[in-house]
Amino acid sequence: MFCFLFVGQRESLQEAVEAVIAILGLQPCEGTDAVPPNARSHTCLLAGVFVGFVQVLVKLSVGIDSSMNVAMKLAVRSEDPGISDLVHEIIGSA
Repeated sequence: MFCFLFVGQRESLQEAVEAVIAILGLQPCEGTDAVPPNARSHTCLLAGVFVGFVQVLVKLSVGIDSSMNVAMKLAVRSEDPGISDLVHEIIGSA
């Protein structure tokens, strides 16, 4: 399951990635939390255990325009489809 979200203005893609990581409390995989300098888009992979000991994987794709507006695409996989929906709701309401 995936969704597209408009995040609004941010200082950088790094700030947007760090905000999502902090909100979800998941761990970045293979150093994908580090956004290269001057990047206009980036993909971060997150993994962890969520409510009820359910494993969750997240693919976070973010992009930024010249006005510093950030948009993101969030793809979530878990053993429980309800948890995937919950992760989308959490990010959508943050």
